[in-house]
Amino acid sequence: MMDVAVIGAGISGLSVAWHLSEKGFHVQVFEKEETPGGNIQTLKKDGYILELGPQTVLADKKVEEFLKNAGIEPEYASEKAKIRYIYKKGRLIPLPMSPLAFFRSPLLSFGAKLRVLKEPLVPPSVKSEESIGEFVRRRLGGEFLDYVVAPFVSGVYAGDPEELSVKYAVRRVYELEQKFGSLIKGAIKLKALGPGGRLISFKGGNHNLIEHISSKLNVEKDNVVLRVRRKEDRFIIDTKRGKHETRSVVITAPATSAGYLLRDISWSASEEFDKVYYAPVVVVHVVVDRGSVPPGFGFLVPRVEGRRVLGVLFSSQLFEGRSSKNKELLTLYLGGAKDPEVIDYQEDMLYSIVDKEIREMLGIQKLEFLNLTRWKRAIPQYTLGYGKYLELAQTIEKENPGLFLAGNYLHGVSVADCIRASYQVAEKVERYLTAS
Repeated sequence: MMDVAVIGAGISGLSVAWHLSEKGFHVQVFEKEETPGGNIQTLKKDGYILELGPQTVLADKKVEEFLKNAGIEPEYASEKAKIRYIYKKGRLIPLPMSPLAFFRSPLLSFGAKLRVLKEPLVPPSVKSEESIGEFVRRRLGGEFLDYVVAPFVSGVYAGDPEELSVKYAVRRVYELEQKFGSLIKGAIKLKALGPGGRLISFKGGNHNLIEHISSKLNVEKDNVVLRVRRKEDRFIIDTKRGKHETRSVVITAPATSAGYLLRDISWSASEEFDKVYYAPVVVVHVVVDRGSVPPGFGFLVPRVEGRRVLGVLFSSQLFEGRSSKNKELLTLYLGGAKDPEVIDYQEDMLYSIVDKEIREMLGIQKLEFLNLTRWKRAIPQYTLGYGKYLELAQTIEKENPGLFLAGNYLHGVSVADCIRASYQVAEKVERYLTAS
């Protein structure tokens, strides 16, 4: 009998499994797909390295510690990655990175800048929960929402700021108001507003991280888990290849899959997790001539500009070896919570949208299409009232000792969030196993 059965070989499952394996526990990972990694997938095509899911990882000290202990060297993004743009009225405007640059920037009107300056005078909300849209309009104004925050929300969540909860989707920002009464005051005292860290990837692409960790673990690929049942002090795992007994189970599958697996343990919880909404995203890779785009990380497109493209990454400028020397590799995103029907468009229609908008926005005459990827359930949306799912997960764990839940629908949507959370999840499992 194994100590731990980890269901799902995405970055959450693999990270938790690695921690526990290092502690000496007998760990088995079950993955329904032939290729582990979840949305972290890398395609090598025609001499290009294409990231089909997350493009980069924002690595703080905890993430760097994990990578060092796991024995894999990160690849750091170039200095160009510090330059980011917002598309506005036909041109790319650099995102200001200092107070002086902010006041000189044409990104916002003079009135909008004055509105931002008044932020420290805005009293905290009396509401128990607000959407990101409500929160930003109240504290910073509508123009700041449209041209700074909404594009950021599209870039991270592919989400709708009017639906996402500021308390759960951007908890750090929410806590600044709670603790300091002002975002600006809090940022000054903490010397930062957003998360810290360095942008990284891995030689050969992000899937190299998945392959490296998987090689250190016992991962059963192409073996779907059909059922999880509790039997006295252990769990029975039914898979398409047979049954397994385990002392504990960690379910790191997406919320809908987790709900399915929980049906024999808690039918009500199963139905609730099935309601978690994942925004669809279409990822398109194109090649243009070198010099066709300015130096930088890429640009975001505010919805108020009336475009279908959410944003464009200048992928070949971020890391060496992603494209040929005379070509530029771009990664484009469409869809999201505000444009979900795009996921069902025919390929020719999607290419037509991209071709038209990139020509108009960047003045590029020649695009070569390399690849198109559809993620029907790409990113979980931390919508208003999302706390009920987090509370439900805690209740299930409390009522079923030895059962643990993890994944980007619980601990944050980024790769870094999942890696950081793996420490706490693994510690909970270890405490249970050593006490039982």
